This record gives sequence, C-alpha cells and structure tokens, in this order.
Amino acid sequence: MFVHTLTVRFRDLDALNHVNNAVYLTYLEEARLAFSAEMGVDWSRFQEQGFVLARCEIDYHRPALLGDTLRIELGVGNLGRSSFEFIYRVMRVDDGQLIAEARTTQVCFDFIRNRPARLPETWRAALARHQSYEPTTPPRPAGA
Repeated sequence: MFVHTLTVRFRDLDALNHVNNAVYLTYLEEARLAFSAEMGVDWSRFQEQGFVLARCEIDYHRPALLGDTLRIELGVGNLGRSSFEFIYRVMRVDDGQLIAEARTTQVCFDFIRNRPARLPETWRAALARHQSYEPTTPPRPAGA
C-alpha cells in the first residue's frame, strides 16, 4: 500500500464549506502522480508512452473540511494487458474517519501512435508489488 497525505486548502471548498466533490479527482490524481514517481515512471518519456484515466468512481462517506489532513491509501487492483486499476481510501488523519473510497482505471497509452499499448514489464512488476492491497469497507450505519 502506498500512502499520500495532503491538507485541505481553502480553494478546495464549496459554498457549503466542505471539499467539493470534484476536488477529490484532483486528490486522487496527486496520489497517483506521487505513486508513479515512486514506481519509477520516467516522466521525460511520458510524451511517448504513459497512461490515461479511463474510468473513475467515488463513494463519499463524510465531508472533509478546511485544514483537515487527509491520508490517501492507494493500492493496485486488477492488472490487464494494457490497463490497471487503482483502489483508494481517503481518511481524515485526526480521527481516522473514512471520507471517501474510489477506484480508477488507467490505460497505458502510446501517444505517438495514439492508441492503447501493452503495459511495460517494469510497470507491471512495480504495480504487482502493490496488488495485494484491497481496502476493507467499514460497515455502513443502519439506515444509511
């Protein structure tokens, strides 16, 4: 499991003074980029081959507020020939509350040929080291 932390900024809030739902996409992106850098993705070659986001689903459990420090746990789900899945849990550090859960599907992409590409073996090996992580979802309260 890879862990990325960040602090909720004022610009992340909506009119209800909690993190706007769309901002979570940016939080997940920040975690993906940090994970990719640790994985050794060569960003200088990203104009040739990298990955694109193909799907995202987010379940929101509790609001995050200004100044909250969030812990984003990231693990790897399914590994395909050209695609892979990230699994996330967003937790508030202060009280351990589950804020959101998400899954994204990325597709390895050849930007020169403008089409999906096979996952490089170096990426596959790095992703596989994190593949066993599957976050458990706490039971939902009755009536939720």
